[in-house]
Parts: sequence; C-alpha cells; structure tokens
Amino acid sequence: MYIYIYLLIEGVLASLLYQDGKFRKLGEYLLFCFLLFLAILVVFRDGIGADYSTYVMHFQNTSDITKLTASDFLLLEPGYVILSAVLRYLHAPFEMLSFLLLIIIILNFKRVFSSFSTNVALSFFLYVSLFFLSFNFNVIRHGVMVTFVWNACSYWLDNKKACAIILLILGALFHVLSLTFLLIIPICCFSKRYPIYIYVLVLIVSFFIAKYPDLVLQMFDMLLLPFVGTDNRLAFYLSGGHEGELNDVSFSIGLFFNIFVCFISLLCFTDKKRFFLSNMLFVGIVSFLIFNSFGALSQRLASVCYVANIFLVPALISQIRIPKWRFCFFLFAILYGILMFWRDLTKETGYYIPYQFIF
Repeated sequence: MYIYIYLLIEGVLASLLYQDGKFRKLGEYLLFCFLLFLAILVVFRDGIGADYSTYVMHFQNTSDITKLTASDFLLLEPGYVILSAVLRYLHAPFEMLSFLLLIIIILNFKRVFSSFSTNVALSFFLYVSLFFLSFNFNVIRHGVMVTFVWNACSYWLDNKKACAIILLILGALFHVLSLTFLLIIPICCFSKRYPIYIYVLVLIVSFFIAKYPDLVLQMFDMLLLPFVGTDNRLAFYLSGGHEGELNDVSFSIGLFFNIFVCFISLLCFTDKKRFFLSNMLFVGIVSFLIFNSFGALSQRLASVCYVANIFLVPALISQIRIPKWRFCFFLFAILYGILMFWRDLTKETGYYIPYQFIF
C-alpha cells in the first residue's frame, strides 16, 4: 500500500511545482522521476493485476517466431502474439514484453500530450489517476490500443488521415476495438456543433436504453447478427460475457462527473480540438450507457473515449481568469484524481495490493 501512497505524493508534488514558474524546472524533473517510477512499477511487478497470471501464461505458451502456427493466434491479436514470439525466440523474460509495451505507450502519448494538453503535468497526473492501474496492470493490450487510437486522433485533426488510419490498424494488432474508431473519429470531427438540446435528447434516450438492455440485443440480432454471426467477442459480451448473465445497470459518481465536464466543455469551447475532445467524451458516455448491462463491452469502448477527460479538465481550468479560483479548481481536479485512483486501487477485483516486485 505504501508504494502507491508514495506514487500519489510524487505525482501531486510534480503537478504542483510544474504550475509555478519559479519551480517549473524542479517540477519537470519530478515529472521525469514520476514516469521512471511508473516504469519500474510496471516492468518489475509480480502477480499484480487480475490478468497478470493469464498474460504470463500466454507469453510462456507462445511459440518462438520461427515456430508460430495458427493456434498461437486463436486467443490474442497478432501484434501482441508476434511481439511475444520474437521475445521468446530471444529467450527474453516476460518483463521485457512489459517494458516494450510501456515504450509503445510512451511514444504514442508523447505526441498526444503535445497535441491536446494545455497543462502536461496535470494531464499526466489525471491519466495515472484514472487509467494507469487498469490499462497497465489488467487490460494491457487494451491500454496499448488506447494510445494508438489517441495518436490517430491527433494525426486526423492535423489532416494526416493516412497516418491516422495506419495507427488505428496498428492499434487493432493489439486490440480489434481500435477499428471501431475508423467510424467514431470522423463523427467526432464534425465542425458543426449541434444545439445542446440534441445532446441532452441523445443522453436521455441512452439512459432509457440502459434500463432496457433487451433493446440492444434486438438491434444486434436485426442489424449485425446476419453479418458477424455468433462466434465472436461482441456476441460473447452481449450474451453476458464470462459470467453468462447481464450486469445490473449502475450509475456512478464518475459518470455524472463525465457528463458535467462534457456539457461544460460543449458550452465553453468552439475551437476544433476542444470540440473534438468534447464529442469523444460524449461518445464515451453514450456507449457506456447503451452497453451498461454488458460489462466489459461498455467499459472497453467508453474508457477509450474517457481519456478526453485528462485534456478537457486542464483546458477548462485554464479558462478561469481569477488565479485563486483557478488554483482551487486545480486542487479539486487533483483531489478527484486521488479519489478515483484510490477507488480503483482498493476494489477487490483489482489485485493491486500488496504490491510485489520480481526481485
């Protein structure tokens, strides 16, 4: 537990010092140390995360690159399998796979943060608070895919659509959900903002659908089933996933926080990038509601879009002209991040505590 407390303290200090011009350099140094500490936690963990043993098992069961067969690709996407197979050929340990995946994440986010963030330190802290544990310790392939999707977003907004499509395809090599953003990104890039009542209406309809998941199943049966069949992950999650039954519909504080940030952003921002971020967050909220009963399906799609929060919250804070109020809202964002991190850390299904090193 103490290692996570230290992680939070270092992140908060780095974020605070980064805001002050006198201590900016010290803040940047602490941010680097913060990143280095995160890398150590990811690479040298042992048994941390609900999916850790499964990923280790898949790695150990993967043939080396000279002996790959079709059976190696049955359960996991080809990019992850090929990377594992190369490392198996080199007799590298699982920790090397964790390190390379972390490098991919950092390289993707390097451009994303420079493109979308108005406050790198706060955005980075919010990413760690809201997504780090899940993306890097549990849904690892999904976490890698998320960074490819957001890098593709930055290229798309710079009118480099070919590069964006290539990145989405690379993301699909780690998680096929990446391909859905070939449709979602253009939709979110619409330059025209619809009246707010349209967004409200869509949200109300989504709440209604969330209460009646049979509507989603009927739509799937009518529109998609004839094309995709039942032997796929989509059908698997729509039929109840690993537990074989639908989840109870739940609405959390985080959901209402996302709705608040989304609508405030829609009202405050008119520039292309912030409008895109608002739309991405809105798509995440709607997808979370519509697929709320289907567990992993809802969380996988929504979590990609919810990354918009780490850029929208700092952008909203920067709009506050009075320094004292701006600092108060900055502290509120830090507090929210800490609470979300702690909630994720202490949930029973996370398997984050106690932290263990391989040494």
